[in-house]
Amino acid sequence: METNKIYCMDCLEGMKQIPDGSVDLIVTSPPYNFGGFSRDGKQSSYDCYDDNMTDEEYQEWTECYFKELYRVLKPTGMFYFNIKYRFQDYRCKIPFWIVEKSPFKLLNMIIWKFASSPDVAKIKWYPRHEYVFVFIKSNDYYFNEDYAKYGDVWEIPQVMANSKERTNHPAQYPLKLIRRIIESSSKSEQLVLDPFMGSGTTAVASKQLNRKFIGFELSKEYCDIANKRLAQKTIFEL
Repeated sequence: METNKIYCMDCLEGMKQIPDGSVDLIVTSPPYNFGGFSRDGKQSSYDCYDDNMTDEEYQEWTECYFKELYRVLKPTGMFYFNIKYRFQDYRCKIPFWIVEKSPFKLLNMIIWKFASSPDVAKIKWYPRHEYVFVFIKSNDYYFNEDYAKYGDVWEIPQVMANSKERTNHPAQYPLKLIRRIIESSSKSEQLVLDPFMGSGTTAVASKQLNRKFIGFELSKEYCDIANKRLAQKTIFEL
């Protein structure tokens, strides 16, 4: 499988073509299974995925791709997994079940904190943080000690509507978040995998930081957005 390429395909099928223990770093954020996104009371969703499994189906699916991620990651590699908690039927569903379902070892749990926004449903105190689970495969993982000073609460803004980074993807990663992960947990020329590439932020950050990348994305629209970002001459203007 070629590196520095985003494949428009299901990640479970794509990862079968990646050799065992060949990936240095995994960074991803899957669909959260919220049935879409609520912005100021307006519901929107992905363009080709309804994001509406039962809890049991979602957990089984997560287990399936976690097994493949474990297989392809090197023993020295790290895996950063971003997901959000949710309220449903007046209960808080915190995704700690991920740790129990995971074949990886849990090293850290980062709180990604961001500022408020006018673009929210104004019916309650709006959530302003998400989780980033940090997994390892062995105790022989690589980590740049210069980054330990940031601690486990990262204040990094979301990508706002007026941002130069903004694309048509409804849940876009900020470059600053992914750059910190890549810089702290991989070396130049190493391989970064994102099985849910979305708008291509992991690929863009990898290219900026001289890393190789492989990504998978079901949506042709999002693949086109990501490839357009990668082709921009201004990609290295930080």
